[in-house]
Amino acid sequence: MGFLDKAKQKAQQYELQAKAERLAAAAERATRQTVHKAGDLAHDKHDTVISRLDAIAARIDARTDGKYAGTVAKAKQQLAKGVDKLAEQRSAGAAADGPTAQRPTPPPTPPPPAPPAGSSAPAPADPTLFEPPAH
Repeated sequence: MGFLDKAKQKAQQYELQAKAERLAAAAERATRQTVHKAGDLAHDKHDTVISRLDAIAARIDARTDGKYAGTVAKAKQQLAKGVDKLAEQRSAGAAADGPTAQRPTPPPTPPPPAPPAGSSAPAPADPTLFEPPAH
């Protein structure tokens, strides 16, 4: 009896196949629950996330004098699509108030005004930009 035969025999003895299948099913359930919870959160906080993305994009544009405005706008659009896609994964009970796809798409944010000529100092940091909203 070779090594592989002994290993197969031990696997059958300890019912490793059945245990692995149960573990895989439990992991799949946990993953599905996590995705649904993340989808619920993305749906509930959609407007907050989008407004934060707008604020961050505006700050980047202001600090780079709009040099990367196209790239920033594209990244912001992709992040917003990701939030929408995640919100579509919310649990079935939360989806009763209508699909996320019907949420109106906000118009693109115009780039911030250029700084005055001769001004090379960046705008002062907004301390509330990255603080979580008060509950």
